[in-house]
Amino acid sequence: MLKALTINGVNQPNLMLPEDFKQVTSETHIRNGEDVLVTRYQNSDIVVPNHEHAVLVWGQDHRLLSFNSFLSAEHPGRLPRQLQARKIAMATMTALDESYARGLVYMRTDTLSRTFLNEDGDEISIPILWVKFAHANGSYNWVSVGADGRVVEMERESYWDYFRNRRATEEWNYDDWVLAYEGKGPQPAAPEALA
Repeated sequence: MLKALTINGVNQPNLMLPEDFKQVTSETHIRNGEDVLVTRYQNSDIVVPNHEHAVLVWGQDHRLLSFNSFLSAEHPGRLPRQLQARKIAMATMTALDESYARGLVYMRTDTLSRTFLNEDGDEISIPILWVKFAHANGSYNWVSVGADGRVVEMERESYWDYFRNRRATEEWNYDDWVLAYEGKGPQPAAPEALA
C-alpha cells in the first residue's frame, strides 16, 4: 500500500512511498554549493545500492529538491498520455512550491526507463515519461511519470555543465553516482555529473 508524503505540512498526493518503507540513512552533503540533507527510505535496514528504495534531497530551507522512488509494482499499469503526464508534472511542482513553479517553462517529454534490482537480484525496468522544464534561474527541472500516473522522480534546480556537456549538479539521489563519488564504482557516463 502506498502512502502520500506530507512536505512542509502539505499533503503531496503525487509523491508516494510504501507504508513499510522506513528511513535508513540521513546524511548531509553539498549540492550546488548548498548543504543538503539526503534521506533514504526502504523496507530493509541494510542499504544495498540500486535495490528497491526511495531517496529525498532537502534544501536548507526544507524545500524538496529531489524525489526518486524505485518500487516493484505487483500489477504495473500503463503510462499516461504525454499531455496527462505533463499535467501531473506541473501539478506536482506547483503543489511543492507554487512560486517556484511559476518560473518553469515546459521543454519536452521523453519516453525513458529507470532500472533497479529486486530482492532476487533481477533487473526491473520502470518505463517513464520524463517531463522536462527550464526555469528562469537557469536550471533544469523534471518530473518522471510512470505507470498509472505515479511520480517516479522529481528534481529541481539541476544545472548543466555546457563545457563538459554533462550535468553539473551533484547526484546524491543516484546510487551509481554515489558509488563513484565514494571510489567504489566507475564514473557514470555523460550526461551524468562528474563524481
